[in-house]
Amino acid sequence: MKRYYIIYLLFIVLLLSCSKDDNEKIEIAEKTIIVYMAGDNNLYRNVESDIREMMECEIPESCNLAVYVDAPLWTDVETPQLFKIRSGELISVKRYDSHNSASKDVVRQVISDAMNNFKAQTYDLILWSHGTGWLPSNIFENLTKSFGKEDSSEIEITDLANVLPDGFECIIFDACLMGGIEVYYQLRNKADIIIASPAEILVMGFPYDKIIPLLFAVSPNYAKVADEYMSYYKNQAGALQSATISVVATKHLETLAGLLNDAVVSGKIGPVHDRDKIQKYDLLENSIFYDFMDCIGNTVNSENHIIEIGRQLSKVVIYNDFTPHFLGKFEIVSSCGISIYVSYNNQELDKAYRQLDWYIDSKCSIVASSLY
Repeated sequence: MKRYYIIYLLFIVLLLSCSKDDNEKIEIAEKTIIVYMAGDNNLYRNVESDIREMMECEIPESCNLAVYVDAPLWTDVETPQLFKIRSGELISVKRYDSHNSASKDVVRQVISDAMNNFKAQTYDLILWSHGTGWLPSNIFENLTKSFGKEDSSEIEITDLANVLPDGFECIIFDACLMGGIEVYYQLRNKADIIIASPAEILVMGFPYDKIIPLLFAVSPNYAKVADEYMSYYKNQAGALQSATISVVATKHLETLAGLLNDAVVSGKIGPVHDRDKIQKYDLLENSIFYDFMDCIGNTVNSENHIIEIGRQLSKVVIYNDFTPHFLGKFEIVSSCGISIYVSYNNQELDKAYRQLDWYIDSKCSIVASSLY
């Protein structure tokens, strides 16, 4: 009789275990979008408007929208929080002690917390803040923008790559100048798709009420996400009609690096002789971010290499669009959708560039023959 009782207890334990597993499976969402808003800087005024746009979106029951906010001047709360947006409500999930959102350790912790609190089959990540592409932190004293800027702290693109987990479906940069080959390549293993601008992004950022529903679609059309971004700015007036955006498929980037490496090894790349003839993207006095394909056409002295590189780039960039002018400062005559750094004899900057995965794999460093 005792033996039958033990068997009965084992059966009950097994039944409860199966039930628990089933419940855990039910709690795993189809998709979670994580928005990391590092707004403890002069962008704090834009936090509220973007969150309001997100709150207007209808979030599918099978999905989650998690938003981390560090913007005490907006929230009147001294410490950052992780929120959930559902049914037009902003629900606090976790409060943090005061910390620096421009710290790689904080990024790691917040992304981990979001994934643990909102488990899902797939994840998208939106990185919202200032940005200066791959540039090392505090490289220019008069340059106030860098990703995740808080006081004097900034997140190096190499550190960002180290702390972000692999496996995102899409990463979107709502931050300036992140659409460079160096950034895309450093993060190539972090997401299948990366959306960013090779130029600045105006303070209004992305139209979240338009793009969030698209991201939650069963089969997201990331080109359509970028198109909504462009439509928003094309409908603006005057200087606000300024935008560039590209959608990159990261699986094709390593082949592109290999083609550049071939051109370098075979001695087919020379210096840029006239940067005035190349499309620029930044507003620096001595610009350093230029159109990738314009630079290739200007520096590679082999037509076959140019054709092969262009063909591969067309696989990398699956969407690209731009307005004809940018903030009244320069025209955008042509754009392949990706920028590349052109050296202007800054030894500190060039040394940092040689630490990037893009340079290590491609050996490609575009050098200007002289300053203009």
